[in-house]
Amino acid sequence: MKGLLYKDLTLIVGSYRMNFLFLLVVYTAMAFALKMDFMAYALVFVVGLYASTTISMDENSRWDLYARALPVTPGQVVAGKFLLTLGCTAAGAALGFLLLAVMPHNPPLPDALAGLAASVTTTLVYSSLVIPLSYKFGAAKARSWVMAALFALIFLPLLALTSLPEETRDTLWGALGLRGDGQPDALSLTEGQGLWLFLGAMLTVSLLAVGISWAVSVPLYRQKTD
Repeated sequence: MKGLLYKDLTLIVGSYRMNFLFLLVVYTAMAFALKMDFMAYALVFVVGLYASTTISMDENSRWDLYARALPVTPGQVVAGKFLLTLGCTAAGAALGFLLLAVMPHNPPLPDALAGLAASVTTTLVYSSLVIPLSYKFGAAKARSWVMAALFALIFLPLLALTSLPEETRDTLWGALGLRGDGQPDALSLTEGQGLWLFLGAMLTVSLLAVGISWAVSVPLYRQKTD
């Protein structure tokens, strides 16, 4: 397992070292100059994304054929991809938190934690979809399909929501126990309770996505290498 992780980490560092440094500088500059907290959250996704790209590298080098001669099981090979994804995502979250901590406008801690939790969950759900689909249909197709699905399921609804009249949005917020300004009403959870509930929900979704994806990916990888 250590050898598998070392191999993939070597691929990532060798292929994306300059890309990462460039993005880190650009994202930091945009976050400071434009006061864009979003860049810290985007950094989590980008760093976590590096892990799944090693599947494409394995395909191009036909590494999976060589792996059949190694004393590793398909479950260990797939587990290595998920451990790498978790590690890269954690590293991205740490960098994102550090960036938020040093930003001049000092975003509130609850907002920062909620944003980082959402970006971590998005990254892990994305990877949990891409990895099994990559073993089934190829990495290039998997990434394109998942990106299109996320755009349709997340960004299009948000765009539609922002285009609604203010009265309609207020009605929706009210149905969710929120006022029109997006704050909890008197019968809603307190800010602290809501934050912990949100963080717990994000953690649960992330762990479920990773666990289910690993269980699905192992037989798909085994079929691919048989």
